[in-house]
Amino acid sequence: MTHVLFTYLTDEGNDAFFAEAKHRFSTEFVNKFSKYKRWQDAKSTILGRLLLAYGLQNLYYLDIDDLKMNFSKGKKPFIENSAIQFNISHSNDVIVCAITSDGEIGVDVEKISNINIQDFKDQFSRVEFDAILGSSNTLEQFYGYWTQKEAIVKSNGSGLHISLDSFEVINNSTMVADQQYHLKEINIDAMYKCHIATEQLILDHDITLTSLDTEKIANFMSVNSFKSFL
Repeated sequence: MTHVLFTYLTDEGNDAFFAEAKHRFSTEFVNKFSKYKRWQDAKSTILGRLLLAYGLQNLYYLDIDDLKMNFSKGKKPFIENSAIQFNISHSNDVIVCAITSDGEIGVDVEKISNINIQDFKDQFSRVEFDAILGSSNTLEQFYGYWTQKEAIVKSNGSGLHISLDSFEVINNSTMVADQQYHLKEINIDAMYKCHIATEQLILDHDITLTSLDTEKIANFMSVNSFKSFL
């Protein structure tokens, strides 16, 4: 089973939210989000971690105090001594966390914004770019491919070592370094595109989608401690 959780970024109660986060999280994590100059980036980072903790506790029934996070050589975070994999993404006002126990996973969400698509031509194969230009909604098609490719790179975990033009997405699937990845669109918001990439083929009934509002996620933070959840 794969679980996708999401929430929206708001400026409601920011002072209390950040004060609570500094009290609830570890010094290492507080130092991390405190380095951001924009409150939006700091809060999105905290919300992503809260989505993960909520999912692990309420969907996998794990004690987050018993879990320790680490980072791969590609700087992808993972939970030590666990088969559970996760990935977090945020764009503008949406934060998404995807969690699974069936192999690696990557998620990417992007707000559909007006851009010059030609500036990104080199990131796509000829077939992909022709599909974008031939679409009745070029921006939506562009962000569809873009979130697919970013999710694949994040699932692989090699980070910047994989260029987006080095693989081609065909029928929601691709191969990277002899590993096949399957893609699934997650419909969160009409103004956003979101995809997850997994090693295992995921069917609709294998996915849960959970929305957490600002009040619920703040309450969750206020009654839990995340000191060991680096």
